[in-house]
Amino acid sequence: MLSYDANPVLAEAADVSRELARTRRVAAGGTSPRAALAADAQQALEGRLQALYDDPESREIIDRALTERAATLRAAVTAWRATLAARELRQQAAAVATDAARDGRSLIQAEALLVATLHGRADRIEADRELALQDRLTTEEARDGALAALAAIRVREARAQLRRGLLLTGQMRAIIAEATPALTRGEPLLLLGETGGAKTALAEYLSRVELGSEPELVSGYGDITSSQLIGSHELRSDGGATVSVFVPGPLLRAMTEGRPVILDEVNAMPAEFLKRLNRILQLRPGQSFAVQENNGEAVEIAQGFAILATANEQTPHRYRGIDRMSAELVNRFGANSYRVHYPDAGLEYTDAPRENALLAAAAIADASGNVPLPTDDLERVARAAFISQQVFAGAHGEGFGRFVSTEREIDGRPGLEESVLAPRTLVAIVQKVAGSAGQVTLDHALSRFVDGVMHAEDRQVLSLILRSQGFLAAARVPAN
Repeated sequence: MLSYDANPVLAEAADVSRELARTRRVAAGGTSPRAALAADAQQALEGRLQALYDDPESREIIDRALTERAATLRAAVTAWRATLAARELRQQAAAVATDAARDGRSLIQAEALLVATLHGRADRIEADRELALQDRLTTEEARDGALAALAAIRVREARAQLRRGLLLTGQMRAIIAEATPALTRGEPLLLLGETGGAKTALAEYLSRVELGSEPELVSGYGDITSSQLIGSHELRSDGGATVSVFVPGPLLRAMTEGRPVILDEVNAMPAEFLKRLNRILQLRPGQSFAVQENNGEAVEIAQGFAILATANEQTPHRYRGIDRMSAELVNRFGANSYRVHYPDAGLEYTDAPRENALLAAAAIADASGNVPLPTDDLERVARAAFISQQVFAGAHGEGFGRFVSTEREIDGRPGLEESVLAPRTLVAIVQKVAGSAGQVTLDHALSRFVDGVMHAEDRQVLSLILRSQGFLAAARVPAN
């Protein structure tokens, strides 16, 4: 296969084609001066491409490259279809378990056999996919091209997932598959993890996509009261008279309407409410709840109600207003407690952080999967984010000592106390750079992020991590 980088004709054709695609989008913007300028540039670029193709030698090179490229893309599309087919089989298997859970029963023998069969077929499809790629693409360059095409397809899929609210990594898919049957029975769910790890996004996805209902969302804060969550009486005017009317709160609305409720940062809620929550977590659809705020009037809990709670890790000096949840409260969630790790958790510090890189690329990709930042920049910032996440989470793997003071390592404390390049922070930074039309560099945006860190030692550690990936080369070490 001809290399677009090594062959000057192909390199020029590829550069002109990319610029032409961008120029056409601007030219389609109407009659503004910029659109008129782009229209002129479009005509010039089309002329350059035509001139290349009019030359017989160049035309032969381009046609041969396009033929080989088409074969590579066909192989990539075939592999992607196999990926989707295997995923669909696994989703069918999960749906069998979910349907049984919705009926309040375990799998019958025939269903268990069906689930095993579906997973077995998915395993075979995935194995055949890898063999087919090797058989159809005989050169290393062709296989690399197919993998690059598959990566672009994956970026487009990830972009669509992010626009729906959640990047479906392997971790997220596993939690969704296991948690959904329990949620359909009305069992409560607890998602634990560090800040910015997509706990709330996962809870919203489970509510909207898996349960099919718009959730009630309650954000935790220290002075919220039980009456604000469950409901309270209000004075209203009725025909010239003032009457007391009971107004249901978000928790009671979710119960009566058969919708999930998300208690975000539940461990920031006051102890008064958490004591009430102990009892509420035991309720299931079909049962009744006596509303103390409404003179004990009982309401029947509709099918579809479930409680999804999120909680930040209980780490000293990190999350203000966070209390340790009692063992009694945690036990109410039973086996439905899930720790949501940062992307790429479990990798060594030297491994490629593919999930962080995919997240960064998908956050700024266009509808065709084109990413406006250089691949090297995205890989370096993704690795910096990954390292900071592992240091923040206290993952003492090989390489941890490079970014942690001896005192902290001996004390078993995380290398970062309060700040981290969390997934949502990574997204915000690359979006700022990509949306600046070249006015803001990635290095500058990362410098701004570090400057905004209030904790002096965290600034030092983050600067060290970023410099290890080639950023902040000219930056001074932040002073204590």
